Amino acid sequence: MTSICVVIPLHNKGPHIARALESVLRQTRPPAEVIVVDDVSKDDGPQIARSYAGVQVLTRSTPGPGGYAARNLAIRTAQSDYVAFLDADDEWSDNHLETIDLMIRASPADTAMFGTGYDEIHPGGRTIPDVYRRSGGRERLLGFPDFVEAWLDAGECPVWTSAIAAKRSALLDAGLFPEDRCRRGGDKDLWLRLARQGPVHVNPVRTAVYFKDSQNMVTALSHDNLCHCMIDTIVKLEATEPSSTRKLLIRLANRETYQYALRTAKSQRVRRASWKHFQPWYNPLQFAILLGLSSPLCQPLARIGLRLKKLLAGA
Repeated sequence: MTSICVVIPLHNKGPHIARALESVLRQTRPPAEVIVVDDVSKDDGPQIARSYAGVQVLTRSTPGPGGYAARNLAIRTAQSDYVAFLDADDEWSDNHLETIDLMIRASPADTAMFGTGYDEIHPGGRTIPDVYRRSGGRERLLGFPDFVEAWLDAGECPVWTSAIAAKRSALLDAGLFPEDRCRRGGDKDLWLRLARQGPVHVNPVRTAVYFKDSQNMVTALSHDNLCHCMIDTIVKLEATEPSSTRKLLIRLANRETYQYALRTAKSQRVRRASWKHFQPWYNPLQFAILLGLSSPLCQPLARIGLRLKKLLAGA
């Protein structure tokens, strides 16, 4: 029987951890292990986690950004064949692990990662389906080029952390989460490296919930105004891929760089070093906007460029 370990990083998520753990313990297909890693919480989250029978709580002495080091500790500790990730402020439907188990059984032995659908719950209760479902995604087994293309087609990564399970050996071979390289965005960096390890099985059936109004969210952190850590990974991968896949990776690097710059520009002028790998001949208009975002006249030029892009998109 396939063994699955559930990994939950915990940092000041006391108001949410009970909801997450109860969704794990309600699973119609129980996990072999549940590992919570306390990343130096200042609230009662670790005590709440320890109150649940069958939950192993590990403790780190230094908090790591994004929960990456916490997840890595749990992966190394786990004894199971597969690892399913759940953030402490999200939850699963009762059939999440059963769905994952069925996907594992239906997939080739070298499949590295499995992703299901999810709903985003925004402040005020507004519910939005995940980007893969919104883009018309269907259940598929994706090779590496297909995974990158699905990412580009959807406009965002087609899988999401709390709706992912992965083969433990593939996680180790891929190098785990980039705890020493990324403050944020490290999840996507790993998913890209995992997709290079073996096929990705995606199933848009909704089995998870992403709460966008939770306390102490990593996505609420300000941007570092540095080159996105995933871009360095893409540059390394480009050297090993055929021309057709290399072009997809360049498009992906440009897209992620540009989106990251737009978010950074909301609070500060964008540093040129943050888009040093952008290849302008693939997206000349976006290149012009990046120049504007890095200019002392950042805000006026950026507004003009963005308006121009909207006009061209509507033409």
